[in-house]
Amino acid sequence: MSPDKRFDDIRPYTNDEIPAAMQRLAAEPMLDKVFSWFFPGQSSRNWRNMLRSVKSVTELQERIMHPVIKIIIDKTMQGFTSSGEDYIPADKGVLYISNHRDIVLDATLLMLVLSQQGYPTAEISFGSNLMQSQAIVDLGKSNKMYKVFRKSGNIRDLVKNSNLLSDYIRCRINSNTSIWIAQHEGRSKDGTDLTDPGLLNMLSMSMKKDRVGALASLNIIPVAVSYEIEPCDVLKVCEIHQTKKQGFYNKAPGEDLVSIVTGITQNKGRVHITVCPAITLADLEPYRDLPQTDFFNKVSQLINQRIYRGYKLYGINYAACDKLGGTTEFMEHYTEEDTALLDSREKLLPNTDGQTNAVLRDLLRRLYANPVLNRMNTAF
Repeated sequence: MSPDKRFDDIRPYTNDEIPAAMQRLAAEPMLDKVFSWFFPGQSSRNWRNMLRSVKSVTELQERIMHPVIKIIIDKTMQGFTSSGEDYIPADKGVLYISNHRDIVLDATLLMLVLSQQGYPTAEISFGSNLMQSQAIVDLGKSNKMYKVFRKSGNIRDLVKNSNLLSDYIRCRINSNTSIWIAQHEGRSKDGTDLTDPGLLNMLSMSMKKDRVGALASLNIIPVAVSYEIEPCDVLKVCEIHQTKKQGFYNKAPGEDLVSIVTGITQNKGRVHITVCPAITLADLEPYRDLPQTDFFNKVSQLINQRIYRGYKLYGINYAACDKLGGTTEFMEHYTEEDTALLDSREKLLPNTDGQTNAVLRDLLRRLYANPVLNRMNTAF
């Protein structure tokens, strides 16, 4: 861990800080509910004692976190697969830029893949808005999570926080520690995975005089996470509808926690992670002389293209396309079971007036259809 004190507020815990954090976590009352879901019929006392015995980050991940992830897979997925691991270099830190569909699982599942393939796990971005209690801070920072400040209206704070985060990420990559970050603040709500050019601008702040070199030296590897069923699909669709209807959306207290619990506990069908080809210096050189805005837009489009190509399309995605367009164009790619699966998701939508029902149904179909449409509209 870097001795730079500037990073103390955002960095994960060091091994020296783990024992005290585990003692605090083991005393947290809410763990009874957590343990009862993961380990029904078992006493939480044993798991609390195991937490108290953990002395390092690696020990926490190997003894507790990875077994917990496997339970999530067994309980809520009909299959979990991955591909593209050969693109990961064995001798240097990389920056994984991932599409963002689930608050917790996008990064967590990739960490399991890395561990199973013999690669070090990465540090994971953790939104400051989610750090609402000491227990969540302890669990996150003990599990290699670093804090990312959410954007605010204060430009001075935004620039300050962006520079600090940019320096931190480069420091960790230069120390051969890998980093995971979402391609965009907030999850994709409509099934379209878009890289924020502002993210790339932030990453380049730590090497302002050479934008191409700044991004190339971070060893960026795009990652595509594909859920056959998005457990938060109805929540996302309702949020989009409210935003369009009233021009804004205010989260209710505890709404992020509801999304986290829903994402972890509900059915996801099959899930696949694709590690995509890295963004190389040769990829970036053609954009070197572009104006700054155009440069970051082009690089974000390049990352989008890799993610669209890597996204695993399921029958439900193709069925949604046909339902959306009222055609049978994609019928060779899905079965009656896939159509029934989409229908079952539509039945979970709130039962309101006919016009609103039609709008919500259209939004849900678009959420599942957009990965297909994105790939078709992208030149590879």
